[in-house]
Order: sequence, then C-alpha cells, then structure tokens
Amino acid sequence: MKILLTTHQFLPDHCSGTEVLTFETAKVLQRLGHEVLVFTGYPARKDLDDNERFDSYWYEGVFVTRFHHGRVPMGGQSNIVEAEYNNQLFASFFRTYLKEQMPDLVHFFHLHRLSASAIEVCHEYDIPMVMTPTDFWLVCPMSQLRLTDNSLCKGPDSSRINCLRHVVALSQPEKTSRRLSKLPDCMLRSMIWGINKGMYASHWFAPLVKALYARPAFLEKQMNRLDRMIVPSLLMQRILLEHGLNEDKVVSCPFGINFVPADKMPPSQVAVPLRIGFVGTLAEHKGAHVLVEAVRQIPRERAIEVLLYGNLESYPSYAERLKAAAGDDPRVKFCGTFPNSEIGRVFANLDVLVVPSVWHENTPLIIYTAQAARCPVIASDHEGISEIVHHGKNGLLFPAGDALVLARLIESLYQDPCILKKLAANSEPPKTIDAYVCDLEQIYQEVLSERCNK
Repeated sequence: MKILLTTHQFLPDHCSGTEVLTFETAKVLQRLGHEVLVFTGYPARKDLDDNERFDSYWYEGVFVTRFHHGRVPMGGQSNIVEAEYNNQLFASFFRTYLKEQMPDLVHFFHLHRLSASAIEVCHEYDIPMVMTPTDFWLVCPMSQLRLTDNSLCKGPDSSRINCLRHVVALSQPEKTSRRLSKLPDCMLRSMIWGINKGMYASHWFAPLVKALYARPAFLEKQMNRLDRMIVPSLLMQRILLEHGLNEDKVVSCPFGINFVPADKMPPSQVAVPLRIGFVGTLAEHKGAHVLVEAVRQIPRERAIEVLLYGNLESYPSYAERLKAAAGDDPRVKFCGTFPNSEIGRVFANLDVLVVPSVWHENTPLIIYTAQAARCPVIASDHEGISEIVHHGKNGLLFPAGDALVLARLIESLYQDPCILKKLAANSEPPKTIDAYVCDLEQIYQEVLSERCNK
C-alpha cells in the first residue's frame, strides 16, 4: 500500500512529539512493506516567491515534500487569515502532487501550515483519509484552546468574539488590541454580523474578520469528509464532537512509542541530589516557568537538581524569561536538546519528570516515555493528562499553574524517596510503536474495505 502521512513540521529541524510520532509510524509502515511518503509544513524564515515555497528531501529513508508556509499573501490569496486554514497555493500544488503519487490512503497527523484544503483535494480525488489530531488546531486557530491570560478556552463562541479578541491580541499592535479590548461584546457581535452582511467592506479588517468567522464551519465540513478520526484521548474525542464531528467517524487509538530504556538506578536507591526533569518545547504553554517558580520556593539547602531539556532558540523571548526566573540558582540547568535516540539515556538520569503544562494537552508522548522508563511523573491536572497519570498511583497531579503546590510535591519526594519507588512500581508500560501501527493498519484496512463495498 502507498501511504501518505502529513504533519505541520518534521525532522530534522523539528523533533517534538508529533514529528517523532509521524516519523516512527513511517518507519514501522516501511518495515511492514508499505511505501510511505511524508508531506510537511515548514515555518518560512524569509520572503519567498510562490515557486520557491516547495522542496523535498530524504530523511533516514523517508521521502519528504515540504511547503514553506508564512503568514503573508501567496498564490494570489491576500487574505492571510483564510490561508491559514484554506491555503489555495498549497491546494494547487497538492493536486498535482496527488496526481503524480496517487497514494492508496492519506493519514493526516497535522494540517497546520498546510491547511485543511488537503482534505478537500483528497475528497476531490476520492482518496481514503484518516486523521490523528495531536492538538486542537481543528477547533482553535492557535491550536491550544488557551487565551492570552493562560485561562482555558472552550472553543469559538457563536459569534467568534473570543477568537477575534485573541487573534488581535497576538497579531496586531498594542494600540489596536487595547482599543478592541475596551469594546463590549454586544458591539463586537454587531460588527461581526455587519461584516458578514457586506458592511464595512472598505475597511482593511473586514475580510480578515469574515475569514476568521468562517473558519469553524469550513473545518467542520472537512472533518466530516474524513473516513476516520483516530482520537488518542477522551478529551480530544469530547472536544471534536462538541464542535461538529460526526460520532460515527471516531475511533479510539492511544499513541505508541519507540523507547529503549537505558540502565537506571533503582528508585529505592535514589541518589542525592533529587534529579527533576523537564523535556519538551520551551514555550509558555508547556509551563517550564511554573517548574522554575516552584524550585525557587524550595530552600536552597535542599539537594535538588532541575534539568530543563529544550531548545532555547525556538521562543527566545520566553527563554529569556525563564533564565531571568532561574536567576543565579545553580540548581536550575538548561541542557539544550538531544537526538531522540538518546532519550533512554536522558531518562536514566532522572528521578522524576515534571509536565507543568498550562494548556489542555493531549496525552503528551513524553509522559508515555516516562512511564516506559518507569520514571514517575508530576503533572498539571488537566483532563488529557489525568487520563494516564493517576494521582498517588503512578504519578502526582497539581492544579495547572500552581507553583506552590508543585513545590510541596517536590518537597514530599525529597523528604520521602520511597514515594518514588511506589509510583515507579505502578507505572504500566505504554503501547509500543509497533503495536500502535498494527492498530493503524487495521483501521486502514477497514476504511479501504468500506470504500470497496460502496
């Protein structure tokens, strides 16, 4: 079978959870005899002509085609808000690409930087499609269902007022954002209604607001063109159903991982200092600052060590905030990134992993990796995380963003290392990547059989 996988970014330049999952899935599918292609987005670093936005390369035996996306007009499409979810330049190239490659099935792991026009084009060619959503991009333009004050969002309201306020706060000058924030909801609702009726046509913001309003309906239509939505968590299933996905599209399939553990000190013999790890993107929504704040509340004489693994250059302003928060505390160490092949070594040197996310999350792969390494987890008590981390059994949970409670939990482990032994003993190994792909193959075959019987 020829299978096309898509993602919003890919190795070697990007190596977070979705990228690693896509790559590992591709390699197992290849071992099983399938021909696998990857189509990925890429954040363009400079202005490009339309004909420069597509290129290709090989990565460890996987052929990758890449779209250099930017939030600028391209392909004759001036509305950059619309192009985020329905990119016509990408759609035009993708049509030609599919004619040449003619995959038997397309599996979308992410569509950010590509856009949901990929689903529309596959639908035109009657190509079977499945999708594994790894965040909330299908519902939220920012992917995280998180507002600028870090409060959680339920998704677009009926008039998209919450989306408009958020997008303006992040993308427009402070003066514009401040003026908008002072307008009452009733006035914004009236303005959005007027724009959709053709009013304010001469104003520069009208087409952008109209495109933002149209986003949920467009994505709901595309979601329901899929043959299957392969949800990794109950949280994701609930949110997508609440935003228009047909229930008969849903199939549950938790993630699998490829993990080879390295030698690790038994938890009953935890060494001093207590080694606390953070592994992930150093961005605000991942909450590393909450861990740093917690550590600063623990007396310096406590023998603890905090190892922060992540790229300091991805979000430089946030990285500077983290460094400032850490100050001169020698217990906090910025360790940079590491090849995915080294993750066993990293976990062998940790006593506990902290996942202090301030957004919903979607069963982060790093938690599965910790469980495979029998490394206890302290994590934010969010719905997606609490499905796999059970307080007092295989990990500890704390209210998201509450550095004081997190500090108390770390202190409890420092005072009584036997807690770590108990939590580690209760850690059940997650699904392997081979078992995960076996489940995917079964879903693929069901989809293809249904198509044949229509």
